[in-house]
Amino acid sequence: VNRKTLDSFCERGIVGLVLAALVFSALATGAVRPPEFVVVELLVAAAGILWMARIWLEPRRNRLLFPPVGGCLLLFLGYALFHYLRADVEYTARTEVLRLLVYALLFFVVLNNLHKSDWTQLALYVLVFTGVAIAIYGIVQVITGVDHVWHFTRPEQYKGRGSGTFINPNHFAGFLGMLLPLCLASVLTGRISQPMRILLGYSA
Repeated sequence: VNRKTLDSFCERGIVGLVLAALVFSALATGAVRPPEFVVVELLVAAAGILWMARIWLEPRRNRLLFPPVGGCLLLFLGYALFHYLRADVEYTARTEVLRLLVYALLFFVVLNNLHKSDWTQLALYVLVFTGVAIAIYGIVQVITGVDHVWHFTRPEQYKGRGSGTFINPNHFAGFLGMLLPLCLASVLTGRISQPMRILLGYSA
C-alpha cells in the first residue's frame, strides 16, 4: 500500500470520526455531562492523530491551513489558560479549558481535512437529517407529554416543551437554529440534485 492510498484512508477516517463526534454529541443530550464528553474527546483526539498521520504521509499535499482567525483562537486559548492557572476551583476550570482545547482541535481538523466539496456536502446531509430526526423526537415529546430524554428525567419547568435529545429546550432551539441557515443556503445556492434540494427544503 503506497502513501497516497494510506492518506486517502486517513482522510476518510477523519471525516467519519468528525461526523461521529458531531452526531453523538447532539444525540447524547449535547454531551454536557463528563461521561458523554469523554467519548467526544476520544473521537476528536483520534481524528487529530489521523490528521498528523496525513501530514507525515503526504507533507506537500497536506499543508497546514492557518487562517487569521486561527491566531485569534490561539490568543483566546492562551487567555483561558492564563485564567485557569489563577482559578479558585481548579477542577471546574480544568474541565472548561479541556473543552476549549477539544473544540479548537476540532476546528483545525475540519479546516484542514473537510475542505473538499464532497465532504462538506456529506457533513451537511448528516447534520441536517440528524436535526430532522431530533425534531421528530421533540414533536413526539410534545404530543405524548413525555418528560424524559432517553433515560433522563427533565426538570419540571420544561414540562410540555419539546427538547428533542437535549434536556434544555433552548439548547434544542439553538441546535436547529444553526442548521436552518445551512439548509436554506444549500437549497437556494447549492449544486445539488433536484430530489435532494426538495428533501432539504422540506427538512428546513
